[in-house]
Amino acid sequence: MALLNNLGNHYTVCGDAGQAQSYFERVVKINPQHANANLQLARIAADRHQGTQALAYLARVADTQPATSMLRAEALHWAGKPVAALAILDGLQNEAARDQRLGFLFGLTCARIGAYDRAEAAFNALLAQHPDDFDVLFNLGRAAARAGHYDRALRALDVAVRLQPGKVDALLELAEVNAALHDYARAIYLLVQARQLDPGRPEIPLALAHAAQEGEYYGDAAIAYDDYLRLRPADDAARRDRALIYGYTDTRLAEGLKELAWYIQKHPGDPLGYYDLAQLSWRDRPQEALGQLATALRLNPELAAAHVDLAWLLNRLGRTAEAIPHFQKALAINPRDFRALDQLGSAYLTLDRPADAEKALRQAVAIAPDNPEILMHLGRALMELGHEEEARQYLTKFQSIRPSRVRGPWKQPGMIESASLSAAARGKREIERLGQDAHTHPDDPELQLRLASLLLTEGRVEEATAEFRVLLTRNAEDRIWQEAGSFLLGFEQYPLAREFLQRAAIGRPAANLDLAIALFFLDGPATALRTLEQVPVQEQAGDYLLLKARILDASGQGDEAEKVLERGLQLSISRPQLARQAALLLVRHNRKELALDLLAKANLAKSDLANPDRANPDRANPDLLLTSAIVLGLMERNAAAEKVLKEIESQWPEWDRPYLVHGLLLERGQPREARQKLQTAVALGSHDPAVRCAVARLTPSAPLDPQCSCVSGLYELLFPKCSPP
Repeated sequence: MALLNNLGNHYTVCGDAGQAQSYFERVVKINPQHANANLQLARIAADRHQGTQALAYLARVADTQPATSMLRAEALHWAGKPVAALAILDGLQNEAARDQRLGFLFGLTCARIGAYDRAEAAFNALLAQHPDDFDVLFNLGRAAARAGHYDRALRALDVAVRLQPGKVDALLELAEVNAALHDYARAIYLLVQARQLDPGRPEIPLALAHAAQEGEYYGDAAIAYDDYLRLRPADDAARRDRALIYGYTDTRLAEGLKELAWYIQKHPGDPLGYYDLAQLSWRDRPQEALGQLATALRLNPELAAAHVDLAWLLNRLGRTAEAIPHFQKALAINPRDFRALDQLGSAYLTLDRPADAEKALRQAVAIAPDNPEILMHLGRALMELGHEEEARQYLTKFQSIRPSRVRGPWKQPGMIESASLSAAARGKREIERLGQDAHTHPDDPELQLRLASLLLTEGRVEEATAEFRVLLTRNAEDRIWQEAGSFLLGFEQYPLAREFLQRAAIGRPAANLDLAIALFFLDGPATALRTLEQVPVQEQAGDYLLLKARILDASGQGDEAEKVLERGLQLSISRPQLARQAALLLVRHNRKELALDLLAKANLAKSDLANPDRANPDRANPDLLLTSAIVLGLMERNAAAEKVLKEIESQWPEWDRPYLVHGLLLERGQPREARQKLQTAVALGSHDPAVRCAVARLTPSAPLDPQCSCVSGLYELLFPKCSPP
């Protein structure tokens, strides 16, 4: 019996509870009252949350020591008797405070039964006596994190990791806390350290995948899921989550859809499978996505996220009235979901119900007072209700806190490598790395192009120009010359773009189209037209004809330009700006219906802008949409123009210019509503003279600025001159 007991103790120390249990059970068969065996079996049962079984073992133990009493409290908790459990702990609190060993065990017991506030207090008291004790710091951090006290957890775990940087559990806990605080870069950095210390531990790549996913580093998340599933290939839930991330990377969308189809076939009762599939299909197959979300809700009517997403998609498809009940259901499940409240308010605005919108948005702003979108939508609602002063306060606050630039998801991997760096440091490091690589490998012009392009993107124009000139000295193929020239055109660097495109056009005659654009701005229409004629016939698609029409019109050949435009409308168009310029040409020649057709054809969504109900704003180009609204207004199709403007205001609510257009559209027939739209534009930072002049026209006592004759209506927004051309 002694040998069996010792073997049980041995396997307990080794962490093999199953083997330990088998030996201790053999001991109690011989001696049912064996104290150690019953205590160890109670410990094993409590760890498995088998409270009744643990109490049965403890009933055979007469020991009343504090450690045994704490185990009994744990067993009572898992047996469904939490009040009795806490009563035992209350009785031990003073004794635990006087003894460090008991105090530590008291904290562990509280944490095990979910009494995290008590555990945090116990470990905090111990830390006051032993501020450099790793075990105390580590358990304090864990308890504080689970109590939701992340700042306290962060401080404790930071010190613990500094004391023992090789402790993987501490790195994992600290990473989880950083992720909870939305510092995903730091979380990833810590998890990478943990993975280097213990590459075979599956929790690490799974935590890394979750942190990368939450931080929208989708390329890195996909790799982390791959690593985890190599260690745990039977985890179907992780395969489901990975499939969603595959879809977010774009390059692996087909793989993600295939994985989700497999998962749903194997697990048809899991609503998350259908929910995730909808996340990947809503853009291209919105009707299928609606069905998938409906299935998810049939399987789990309390899945709030599915209600929100279904409502959002219905709203995007113009079925806003159907969306409202789903927003309301989501809020019945979670009344503090400020994003659902915000979207509900925005939907009410779309339905011209500003009073209902105000109610929802005031609830949202009370929960998230610094959320820019909520401030924006509430300002709009108040403006429409005539509460202009209060509206301006919210819109002014929106202006002060709105992000100047929002980073989109990182669909390619790389974040794990540079997780510990700030955005500026990452950019600097990438430039340094590319610079070193480009100068070390002068035979690789692709590296030089990437270096120069990155510098220009970062606004370092002089350095970029120097690096582009270095690229001109390299032995590059025509593709590189054309890519460089086209990139420079986008930044209006016409002289340098010309040099690259002239080289590209020698071997790639199609590059003459981009070269013609550069020459149009540098040398005028005659030179540009001669160059454009060098584009091969097979490459003369819609973009070619639109550019040619613009050049012809600029050279005074209006009739010929119009004929070319007619032909261009029959061909494919890929450049929105060329399409817009050509549409303006048609407007100037009073061919507004054709202008609308051209804008619709060029729009990325292939939307019918004259029939906005069929538009797809998620794929639309905002400049083309706004131009179409102005054209509709010039055609006095005000209802259609308003529909387009409302779509723009819903999709890009922070953009001031649509409110200016909306105000000018309403100026004559609805002066009160027009003033509200114009004041919204001002609150969003518009300095366009057209706003000031329109407000002055709506204010009888206001003196008119002579400049206002130049901006008297919608037409001047397209052609900003005193005399229409």
